[in-house]
Amino acid sequence: MSAHAYIQWADVPQQLIDTSRQHVDEITEAQIVAFDGCPISGQLFQGSAEYVPHPADIKSLQVEYSFPRAVELRHALVDWFWYHGIHFMVVM
Repeated sequence: MSAHAYIQWADVPQQLIDTSRQHVDEITEAQIVAFDGCPISGQLFQGSAEYVPHPADIKSLQVEYSFPRAVELRHALVDWFWYHGIHFMVVM
């Protein structure tokens, strides 16, 4: 069974957004985002489809992470969310 963690783009502190790195994956064409200090990269999307963000849609934009099975990596991701005050949801 795999799980995914989701955060709202609007919950990410502006200083993390300003220093984030983003690119489009060549194979899947998914919009990938990496934040300073976050142990893994996530995928930007809106709803169920891959999405390239538009400033008008920022409130509905989400970041999806594969929720790690490895305990240490999973705890590092959750600790990073908590440290920055980012609400998250895990779906299995």
